[in-house]
Amino acid sequence: MLPPKHFYMIRHGETEANAARVMAGSTDSPLTERGRQQAQSAHSVLESLAIKPQTIIHSHLSRARDTAHILNDALDVHIYEDDDLAEMHVGSFEGASYENCGPIFEREMNPPGGETHDDFCARIRRGLHNALENHDHSVLVVCHGGVLAALGKLYGIRAKHLFENCHLYEFEPDGTKENFPWQVWQHDHEKSSGKIIRKTAVLFHEAIEEIS
Repeated sequence: MLPPKHFYMIRHGETEANAARVMAGSTDSPLTERGRQQAQSAHSVLESLAIKPQTIIHSHLSRARDTAHILNDALDVHIYEDDDLAEMHVGSFEGASYENCGPIFEREMNPPGGETHDDFCARIRRGLHNALENHDHSVLVVCHGGVLAALGKLYGIRAKHLFENCHLYEFEPDGTKENFPWQVWQHDHEKSSGKIIRKTAVLFHEAIEEIS
């Protein structure tokens, strides 16, 4: 499927579409000031990593690109763009409220005028395969919630909830897992203590338990 290498993924910061609770899809929606602050706050998480990414790959949409460049202030590594890592094009659902977009994800409906789920997953597989295969070191993929969900879906995993903005996920190879070859960790900055917390990313592993 994908090379079982160590890597990281993070969803972009909050956008104007997120704040309005509407689907952006392939439409370019800029970061809000809060979204920029979220990316800035993730610096402490990146700086705490035992294995730091040496390359950043981001989608061409400005919300991912701008988040990636803010994050790179903490890493100062090579950074480049890959259109394959963009969010799903949801056709006539672009600009629709989250509530009205439910059928796209709950029943895996192919949106009129947009990408099919199969085409979207194939594109994400291609983009992630290139990101992992072309580098001998750990990379950071700055992308979208749908991209994270598509990665799980490639392995039969369906996340129950949305992936939050600017939460870092670490994919650590684990040869003992048959269905999904990584242990996935979530890194969070705990505001009350100021500590960086590394914990199991239940969005992946709870779903794994259900299909095992």
